Amino acid sequence: MTLLLALLGAPLARAQGVADTARTAPADSAATQAAAPSAGAAGGLPATEFETYAVDGQGVRYSAALTGLYTTGTVERVFISTSHTANLAFKGGRWLVPAALGFSYGKQDGLLRERELLLLVTPAYRRGRYKFYSLGQAEYSNLRAIDGRLVGGLGVGYQLYLDTLRNELSASYFLLREETRYRPGLHRQVLRNSLRLKGQYTRGTATLSGLVYYQPAATDFRGDYRVNGTAALALRLSHHLSLAATYAYSFESINVEGRAPANANLSVGFTYTAAK
Repeated sequence: MTLLLALLGAPLARAQGVADTARTAPADSAATQAAAPSAGAAGGLPATEFETYAVDGQGVRYSAALTGLYTTGTVERVFISTSHTANLAFKGGRWLVPAALGFSYGKQDGLLRERELLLLVTPAYRRGRYKFYSLGQAEYSNLRAIDGRLVGGLGVGYQLYLDTLRNELSASYFLLREETRYRPGLHRQVLRNSLRLKGQYTRGTATLSGLVYYQPAATDFRGDYRVNGTAALALRLSHHLSLAATYAYSFESINVEGRAPANANLSVGFTYTAAK
């Protein structure tokens, strides 16, 4: 079992961008610009790629992280974030059931800014270098004025490279059906392609991992697309303790008016591993 304690949970740097050409959907005139999300829940994917916790053979791998932040002075801010990842492997490791849950909540000067929830499950069958996936996702985001998003789909992945140090590079493709309800009443149903590239590199005590998604609509590649990505650098300090930095970025070409289409976040914390 793995327990991640984000002891230095305060974000070190954040950035938001509003593209001049970004398409917007109608919104209530009361909608305001919101703060950038925490890594993970608001970005449309977990802060770390949950398949990292896959196990060989049979068994369960679990990880949890908790971040808390309170600042006062010119701006008062309260922020809480938690994420959980798990993977069940059986039938000699051929069948995998990875799952991820992320939630964050934040206020600035007493006003609710962040209330983000993401639940993602991707059961998979592994054979050689190939993986065959199914996917289910549920999401809520105050930052992006999303009252509810449900996603389901099927996909296939291929491991391009793997060595004895667990350095790897893999790619996958999903066909997704997405249903999203935005405030104040906009309802969209979209069929999306999803291309994913995942990599991990270890040298000495340092491990660098990255994950990038490109998700265009099947009928509008140029005008309706999403880009999500995370990068994490972990430096092992001892057998059980590591220092980790995570950067997360998300962009949605179609967004609610008054909400930023792009959000980015950088955070630093300690990782404690209780067992293998």
